[in-house]
Amino acid sequence: MGLMLLAVGAQAPLPPPFPRPGVVKLLENPRIVVWNIAWPKGQPTAMHRHIYDLVGSYYTSGDRVITEVDGSTRNVTNKAGEITFRQKGLTHIEEGISDSPLRAVFIELKEDGPSGAAGGSPVAVTPFREIGVKRLMDNPRVTVWSYDRGSAPSAPPRHFHDRDAVTVWIVDGTPHAAFVPSGTVHTEEQAGVAAMTVYEIK
Repeated sequence: MGLMLLAVGAQAPLPPPFPRPGVVKLLENPRIVVWNIAWPKGQPTAMHRHIYDLVGSYYTSGDRVITEVDGSTRNVTNKAGEITFRQKGLTHIEEGISDSPLRAVFIELKEDGPSGAAGGSPVAVTPFREIGVKRLMDNPRVTVWSYDRGSAPSAPPRHFHDRDAVTVWIVDGTPHAAFVPSGTVHTEEQAGVAAMTVYEIK
């Protein structure tokens, strides 16, 4: 089986990971695609190759088994709240193995590398990174922030975004996503949403 998988991976065109059963597109524009993903138990994907760098977070804990191109397997457990980044070219089969499926929101970065674009700083407006957000990840492609107003009684501070960003939040177990263009000036990231993850695209 290992030699067969190796031959398939080396010679045959492989499909991209998405779309597929259990995956719903939340948002797409020229820079990104946002997917809501589940790994149902006992439903292996096809052997696939990730054609874009991707970043995201798991919002429900769960387990899966990964089958590599050479036929080797490994079990992986991911916890809710974990942030992950993967470079394009990753090739494998995935299969959920937990009764309650692992679930995540992943963002595919459609450009080959950072655009280098960053908007200017409006006079007397606070940058997003200075409004009390917590940095969760930073690399050449993306900076990930935790935005959590909690029960703060005061209004969120007026601020600006100097990079395009994707905001992701969960309501009653269902993920939602929005695109915030570079240069946006506002107070709340999303009206009525106190906590979310913000992905700044470089």
